[in-house]
Amino acid sequence: MTHPAPPKRASLYPTRGAAGALLGQQLAARGYIGCLLLGITPEGVEIAANAAKAMGAQFDVLVAAFIKLGSNLAPIGAIAESVPSEMDPDFQPSGALLDKLASAIDESRARVSQDLILYRTQRPVKTLAGKVAVIVDGQVVYPWKVLAAAKAAEQLGAKQVVIATPVATQTAADRIRARSYEVVCPSVVVESTGHPSPYGDMTGETPERLRSIMIAHQAA
Repeated sequence: MTHPAPPKRASLYPTRGAAGALLGQQLAARGYIGCLLLGITPEGVEIAANAAKAMGAQFDVLVAAFIKLGSNLAPIGAIAESVPSEMDPDFQPSGALLDKLASAIDESRARVSQDLILYRTQRPVKTLAGKVAVIVDGQVVYPWKVLAAAKAAEQLGAKQVVIATPVATQTAADRIRARSYEVVCPSVVVESTGHPSPYGDMTGETPERLRSIMIAHQAA
């Protein structure tokens, strides 16, 4: 006897645009006026653009990539722009893994270099000196990418960094707050794997990537 498939879980937001607009309203309500929103590639770009529009703020993109030891394994760190990698402090590689880790870091660094051409045509990020930088991602299940982006924003002169996302896991939010960053997140989920479909308009990776590249070029 076959069991019926479990019902598809309802999305948290109808569209990425709606999620971004709500996030922008929450940021404005907290007084983050005159800040610069930085969407992390690729998932955070469209959300950051819509949040910036909702609150009348500037918008740009930061390029980042997870570091993984295998495509099906959880990330153990991340790289953003040209700053040093951000690693999971709980990950203690054995000697046998060190070469594999070095290769994984090199692969992520190469992906970031490639995406800098695709998303920003290698132009610099808009001026951050003395400004509040709001790092925006689509869903934060693992904190390493937003933490790496925060490090990049600080290196670029931001006076304060805030992490904002429409949805995050409780574990990721706690880790970010432990690093003394404020987290603005309307939907915190308890599942360690995050929400399976947070946005009603989710598409495959390639269409989403192309769309985010187009939006990023409009920010120039």
